[in-house]
Amino acid sequence: MVGHRDAEAAAALRTLHPHGRPTPTVGLVAELGRRGLMAGLTTAADLRLAVADSPLLATGVVRVEGDGPWSERSVVAGPAVWEALVGLGGWPGDLSADPLPSPDWGLDEWLDLPGVLTARRAIEARRAYALGAFGDRPGAAAARLAALVRVSGNEPVILRAPQLSSRDVQLAMVIAAVRDLIPVFCETGDSSSPLELSVPYVTLPLLVARGSSALTAYPRALIPVPVAALSHHDRVAGLRSAAPDLRLEDARSSASAEPRDLALAATDLRGRLALGRDQTDVSRHRTFSDAVERHLSGTAPQGAVLVHPRATWDDLVLADDRLGLLRDAVRRVELQGALHARPDQPAPRRGERGLRMLFHGPPGTGKTLCAEVLARALGRDLLVVNLAFLVSKWIGETEKNLENVFDAAERASVLFFDEADALFGRRTEIGDARDRYANIETAYLLGRIESYDGVVVLSTNLRRNLDSAFARRLEFIVPFDLPDAAARERLWRLHAPTWARLSPDVRLEDLAALYDLTGALIRNAATAAGYLAAGDHAADEPGDPDTPRKLPTITDEHLARAIEREHDKAGMAYPGAPPLLHTVGNGHGRRLGGLAHA
Repeated sequence: MVGHRDAEAAAALRTLHPHGRPTPTVGLVAELGRRGLMAGLTTAADLRLAVADSPLLATGVVRVEGDGPWSERSVVAGPAVWEALVGLGGWPGDLSADPLPSPDWGLDEWLDLPGVLTARRAIEARRAYALGAFGDRPGAAAARLAALVRVSGNEPVILRAPQLSSRDVQLAMVIAAVRDLIPVFCETGDSSSPLELSVPYVTLPLLVARGSSALTAYPRALIPVPVAALSHHDRVAGLRSAAPDLRLEDARSSASAEPRDLALAATDLRGRLALGRDQTDVSRHRTFSDAVERHLSGTAPQGAVLVHPRATWDDLVLADDRLGLLRDAVRRVELQGALHARPDQPAPRRGERGLRMLFHGPPGTGKTLCAEVLARALGRDLLVVNLAFLVSKWIGETEKNLENVFDAAERASVLFFDEADALFGRRTEIGDARDRYANIETAYLLGRIESYDGVVVLSTNLRRNLDSAFARRLEFIVPFDLPDAAARERLWRLHAPTWARLSPDVRLEDLAALYDLTGALIRNAATAAGYLAAGDHAADEPGDPDTPRKLPTITDEHLARAIEREHDKAGMAYPGAPPLLHTVGNGHGRRLGGLAHA
């Protein structure tokens, strides 16, 4: 590397190099050794042994380049080595430094987990262990490892690459040691294949984040670092720490959000504040929550949608016995977390962890809403799976897609299979190869659901469509019936728009008795009636902006038009307008939605 530092030395090396390059050759190194100027290299045998066993060559710090006779080949510094020695940046191969934040706040309870404490001790001692964090978000896992390095009293750097290789990793660890850093390697590409990393010459701990746990780092011992969902305490602490001066602890945030996501969202919010936007607590909270969701928008696997639940128990209209089942399910999950976290408890047996539920009933009766309420009660997100996007005609692809879904759900989600009979249906008689493979897919899912430690909710319109083998694997089966008149009245009151008011003439009990609608159709009709009222109201509003605004008034006519549309959309016979409209206008019915109703 003397040629990089000294122009005269570079000129001398060009004179000695057969191809005029400013680098020493293998022959020059051998000659210097023969003359006693290279410690330990005095004979040709010494040179051959040094080339075979040299840590500098093995780690990539020094490389031999070129063609032709061995003695004429160049001895050069490895990629980014010279830059590291003179204080410049850069990393070898495809590795690049991650510029995103890796905060160490909002992780207090996670840092106290046994597996994390073990990893922390290895980092503090700078022992040659391999520490692996595995999950569907390698970047977030790498940020956790970087935070662990920082609280261990060291300075981390996250190095990303689509695929990791032993050569790049080993050289990067040498360069990191020169810069007094501990690197965290993050594999951002496809990690379905096993990864073997051999880093024998560097005694720093090797930290790796990737999607798959198929990692070998022999002769280093591998310590898995848990990176599951953060506790409620840590999530609240993260909200408080993301922007202490903005009072975000009351903001709504996804259970899947990591401290990194919160830090990025806080940066977005500060940018808007600098422009004079979002000056109230309500608008700040909304902007912050939207920013968190935006940063999480691409984290759901193919065929799934990540829902951040907002519905609560008050949004449900169910019979008391059905509500009791749901509350019992929540309590069971809470007890599992408390009981199995105790060190004096034996390891849970198969089926003792996790929760498997079936919701069955007609469309629109609240199955998806109940799954959202369940997720919120547990402090988790809801991962809604569209099975049509998961089932593949290619052998093995469906299982791969489903495994990605289960891996994503383990982060912080209740897993919800809507219309599950599309894939979890009855196994068929084998008529061809496709039937045989479909049965294999079903058997795979039976076992995967039973061994899953999280919460799985299956939803179907017809319970009889599901394979009977699922029944013994389910802890709770919750039926959803069509609402009766009393339930429908409660649904009308629940879904009445908050930004409009009902006319005193509207009798919701009459609507509930007359129209046999599901909760979903009632919600649609109530919302549509509100917008119809708002449209009429806007036409009558004064143009003076200083005049106080009144709420739109929803009348029977607005409701009748909206209800008629819902009947048409659902292919149902419309029973006619509410009784009040029949008595208006000299005994003649009003014209609603283009149709006359007497």
